[in-house]
Amino acid sequence: MERPIVEKSAASGLRKFSLLKEDPGRYLMRAVLAGMYLSIVVLVYWSLLNNLHDTPFGKVLASLFFGVGLSVIVFTNSELFTSNNMYLAVSSAEGKTSWPQTVALWVVCYLGNLIGAVVLTALLYFAGVLDSLPPEHALNQGAVHKAEQAAQVIFFKGILANWVVCLAVWVALQLKEDLAKIVAMILVVFIFLYLGFEHSIANMGTFSMALLSHGGLTFGQAVYNLIFSTLGNVVGGAVFVGLAYRYLSPEAMDQAEAAEAARELPPPRKAPKAAAH
Repeated sequence: MERPIVEKSAASGLRKFSLLKEDPGRYLMRAVLAGMYLSIVVLVYWSLLNNLHDTPFGKVLASLFFGVGLSVIVFTNSELFTSNNMYLAVSSAEGKTSWPQTVALWVVCYLGNLIGAVVLTALLYFAGVLDSLPPEHALNQGAVHKAEQAAQVIFFKGILANWVVCLAVWVALQLKEDLAKIVAMILVVFIFLYLGFEHSIANMGTFSMALLSHGGLTFGQAVYNLIFSTLGNVVGGAVFVGLAYRYLSPEAMDQAEAAEAARELPPPRKAPKAAAH
């Protein structure tokens, strides 16, 4: 039964908007931290891919590691734009939030994630980490490849990426043990990394680092990719997961199923009367 997860997601969306409304600074900080967490994992991903490119399992190990980023974000209650595409779509479809409120939260969260990616990149730059990345490094080559794809390719890869990411979150919502949640998120997120889909927030970190390491990427190319990957991510998370599962689990249908199940159960047996003493 998906209905409890729908209700849990709707309640989460409402809590997120309530925090934004009551304490926007604290909400923005959570979004900034999510951008930083994901960006440091992005650098590790590209570094693994670069250093293990001669081994048959280089991409496998790098893709498996990336799920750590989503796990950290989930367990620290940080705010990630792409998973919020799902949460707020469900809460608005359930009437807990309005669609204008949803868009407002998405915008703030997106900007917070971007700030986080830029802050983390600045820290790496001043630490001298980005100076050691040559133009042929996997990060620089990957960034240029992402930016040179056709708009429709980026858009549809964006749909696929956030469809997978939000599925990872949706699966985790149905699990109780923390270890099970972490394993599930790592394994499901592996899919989008290994297949090379486009995640806008991860791309923020990739592009910020590539621009400062002078790997041949231009600012215009980065913006071009982010426009279409972001649009695809919204569709993938909000429509393909959030609204899809809300449609599959409407409240009226769930109540009807419960009533039907109750009719099929045998009537309860009456307890025997106690003997008189």
